[in-house]
Amino acid sequence: MRTYSFVAQIAAFTDPTLERDYVYCRALSLYLRDTGTVERLDLGSEVELTHLRHQMTFNGTLSLATKIGKVRSFFGEGRGVQQELDLEHLSTIVEVLNERFGTDLTDVDKLLLDQFEESWVADSELSDQARNNSLDNFRLVFDRKFLQTIVTRVDANDEIYKKILDDEDFRATVGELYLRKVYDRLREEA
Repeated sequence: MRTYSFVAQIAAFTDPTLERDYVYCRALSLYLRDTGTVERLDLGSEVELTHLRHQMTFNGTLSLATKIGKVRSFFGEGRGVQQELDLEHLSTIVEVLNERFGTDLTDVDKLLLDQFEESWVADSELSDQARNNSLDNFRLVFDRKFLQTIVTRVDANDEIYKKILDDEDFRATVGELYLRKVYDRLREEA
């Protein structure tokens, strides 16, 4: 799946069955992967493709045995499971920040803050700390992870990062808003 996804970005395939098989395998992988033991590696903007080498590794036919079958989706209409986003809460956070600090955060900034939250919720150390500690003890670990996340993603979104890093009151308010939200979500998953 990863190879097809990568190669499809740089080469055009004319066989629609390849795309169909890719979609099928992608849906199937949701049922095969054990998310409890697999850690997610997010390199974000830290990795850049600088060189690409083409090399022939096989010479011959790629045809498959001609067996006719039907591929069906696990889901009703051929789409994956759809989840509703909690837009109201994020909008409330952005509204509080805009009102209190006179900022004009855009939808892009809202998505950025949502990405931060998802990375904190996916963090196994934060998850363990939330399950085993009070909110005040969790704050000690979360404050460190909060700043660490901001610093590691500073290149992609300079304006909001500068606001968070330069304005201590703004940083404290954003941290406080997400402290409770991340803590509650991690406790619910336990």
